[in-house]
Amino acid sequence: MKRFGTSFLLLAAAAPLAFATAARAQDATPPAPSQDVPEAEAGEAIVVTGSRLPSTDLTGAAPLTILDRNEIEATGSTSIGELVRELPVASASASDTAGRGNDGSANVALRGLSAVNTLVLVNGRRMLSNSSGGTVDLNSVPFEAVDRVEVLQDGASAVYGTDAVAGVVNIILRRDFDGLLLKAGYGITSRGDLPNRELSGTFGRKFDNGGFVFNASYRETGGNLIGDRPISRDPDWRGMGGRNFRDSAPTSGTAFKGLDPTRPDTIMIIKDGVAQGTTLADYRDAYFPGVFTDASGTQNDGINYWQYESSASEIKQFNTTFAGEYELGSGIKAFVESGFSHRTSLGFLAPDYFDGTITVSADNRFNPFGRDLVAYRTLVEEGLSAGRRSAVESNLYRIVTGLEGQFGSTWRWDVSANLQHLNQYTDSGKGVVTARLQRAVGPDAACAAYTGCIPIDLFSAVGSITQAQLDSVSAQHFRDVTADLRSFVANVSGTVLPLWAGDLNVALGAEYREESFKQVQDNAPDYPTQTPPFLPPMRKVSEVYAEVGLPLLKDVPFFYRLDVEAAGRYSHYNAFGDTWNPKVGIKWRPYSDLLIRGSWGTAFRAPTFGEANSTQSRGYRPVTDPCATAQYSALSGCHGIQAPVTTGTFVVTGGNPNLEPEKAKTLTVGAVFTPSFVPRLSLTVDYYHIKKSNIIGIADVDYIIAQNAAGLDYVDRVTRNPDGSIYEMFATRDNLLDQSIKGIDIGLEYTTTPASWGKLNTRIDATYMYSYTLSPAPNQPAVERIGTYTTAIGTLPRWKANARFTWSLDDLTVSYGLRYVGGVRNDASLLVDGKHLMADSYLQNDISVSYDIASAKAKMTLGVENIGDAMPPFLEGNYANGFDNLIFNSRGRFFYVRLQKGF
Repeated sequence: MKRFGTSFLLLAAAAPLAFATAARAQDATPPAPSQDVPEAEAGEAIVVTGSRLPSTDLTGAAPLTILDRNEIEATGSTSIGELVRELPVASASASDTAGRGNDGSANVALRGLSAVNTLVLVNGRRMLSNSSGGTVDLNSVPFEAVDRVEVLQDGASAVYGTDAVAGVVNIILRRDFDGLLLKAGYGITSRGDLPNRELSGTFGRKFDNGGFVFNASYRETGGNLIGDRPISRDPDWRGMGGRNFRDSAPTSGTAFKGLDPTRPDTIMIIKDGVAQGTTLADYRDAYFPGVFTDASGTQNDGINYWQYESSASEIKQFNTTFAGEYELGSGIKAFVESGFSHRTSLGFLAPDYFDGTITVSADNRFNPFGRDLVAYRTLVEEGLSAGRRSAVESNLYRIVTGLEGQFGSTWRWDVSANLQHLNQYTDSGKGVVTARLQRAVGPDAACAAYTGCIPIDLFSAVGSITQAQLDSVSAQHFRDVTADLRSFVANVSGTVLPLWAGDLNVALGAEYREESFKQVQDNAPDYPTQTPPFLPPMRKVSEVYAEVGLPLLKDVPFFYRLDVEAAGRYSHYNAFGDTWNPKVGIKWRPYSDLLIRGSWGTAFRAPTFGEANSTQSRGYRPVTDPCATAQYSALSGCHGIQAPVTTGTFVVTGGNPNLEPEKAKTLTVGAVFTPSFVPRLSLTVDYYHIKKSNIIGIADVDYIIAQNAAGLDYVDRVTRNPDGSIYEMFATRDNLLDQSIKGIDIGLEYTTTPASWGKLNTRIDATYMYSYTLSPAPNQPAVERIGTYTTAIGTLPRWKANARFTWSLDDLTVSYGLRYVGGVRNDASLLVDGKHLMADSYLQNDISVSYDIASAKAKMTLGVENIGDAMPPFLEGNYANGFDNLIFNSRGRFFYVRLQKGF
């Protein structure tokens, strides 16, 4: 909480400016809550995600999913991250329920690509990333301030620039409100854990020459441990026909190798009930299947780390947003958007352990056996509060201010500045420094000669290690991140000239953006590897774009309407140079009820700070050198010299400032059917194909050496000594692989005619991904991964679908939702009869009931998410959680109530 007071004062100081200059949310009027809206109300031209051209036809050339406030409230979601990652088009992404001491942040990924391939916007403007990995924390966006979420399922670098490879998520905040609205909510699981508390207030006013909206919200959620759910009780799956994935460090005391001179390789552990092990009789054989003595039945002395590690983090979050606008005269408005997000989160990791890496000296005062002993133990004395953890305090400031206006009858313009600043401090708790621990269990004389060293007793039962002893061998771990984004944008759009089929519209604009990132972390002097502060150079981006909407035909046979859209964006980066990305779209209506649409374009993703600039380190590791074999003479890279056989070499790893952007080509082709003979029915089908190249990764060191030895590639990555042996090699990040993803999106929405029994809205969104290929290594054929789970990529089901049925009558609304994820082959599992195991499909049922008391401006909602308490599909071999925590959570059945009152 150390930065909270300063943050709040700064925000309060900015409030008078906000009220004086006022703000807007986006150059758009909210469309109706459907997947594709055929017409704007009263023919009004508006802007939706994916284009900067105002249009009265809101059905674009690419598929767009829109979730309005009513649909958002019908779910049990408590954050934007939780909401969007359950969409069928979403893929594996981090969240505050993603396990293993997560940092409390959440991001979104689409189409099976990682989160850095999805651009996140707030009110149409780029958000600051919260890590060197380039992802945006969705938890920094206030949930109650959201008006709607627009998800563009198509590449959009021609319109928005970098990162818009898989699509765009545009979060639209409230901009038009008059009055006061108070909300409160509470939720809890059927197991009595993971409580969620929400409070928010929205206050707005409209004036003749402007208006404003202010929102403040607070959210507090409880955490739980991975082992609190049946799906992840224990990573020892032998009782389920699987393998043992516990770590080999015991929690019931120290195990030693070498206690019994007659069995020097046997590992033994102190017996239960023994306070101090002084003789061999105080010990028994340690059981750890596959490492220690084989265990029968359920015997296992290894640590069940799921009993110590967080599944969901504890979170406290306070957000404020302000938006307003003020008419200056002559059709010119001043606008401002400001936001502040303060979040603290707490997650835990298992205590420190050592499994054969520490040797207790024969000359240590606590060693009664008089010989060196190799030790295995988990330091459970650390506990959860002082041991390894992820305690994060994050403060994000955002302010957008500018002017907008009109000239002529159709032209609109705006200029704005977007300033964002992030402070994020992570307290990782105290961790053992191996060198310190080794001194503490080493010879007494060596420990005495080192200031601060306290001998440690590993021969007593758990609890014998004091806090002072732990402190003497531990160091405080932290990471302090500061990031900034500054951008200046100018846009103009309007009608160039009227044509017989409609208006020729254009949009032009320019953007200048600066991004900076700094990370400082702990660096105790006795760390084996020193890590300097991460201070990458500032990234500067200059961009210009143009977009045109050209109507070609109208009201002729087979061409009720034919429109072509084209866009292009030129980007210059000070880090790697230039890139040009075009896009072309077509919308053809053979007759009024049917739209056939398609788009083709290129997209790119600039290297992140971490990929391009992370510190390079040099370490020794084993390698295989073809030049040291009898085949050396046939390999041109060996230069006719047979190298001596060596065990390894020095390998340099880390960032690569010479990286180029990842590139992609995207294609979507589909149809939208809105039959006039069935009013309020909409059917959509869209085919998509993403072909990606230049994917950034790290090649295997043996692959680099083999390619170098054969004279095929990496000629400058391997340096050899005069005798032909490898002196040093570089295995830094490179532009390596190719990827291809193909699938079909299907959507249906229908609302019945209002009747005496009410009305029913049905909405179904489904995605069928039928191909996902990725090269395992450079110059290697792509491997089909669809329908599989792998630890590297995650779950890639063929089918994912959501359905929601909403019935309303007068003031009563009942909404029933379904979420389906198809089963996959678990390629991380053990083999049974030569085949990998299958992971089951997943089906979740939700229900909410709300009653609107219009006369009191009040509303109450009751709901149950995951009525059947469905657990995620079990994945043998997933040692992190036992299931894919980036697709599912193990919260289970969740009850919630929400109340709101307007004034």
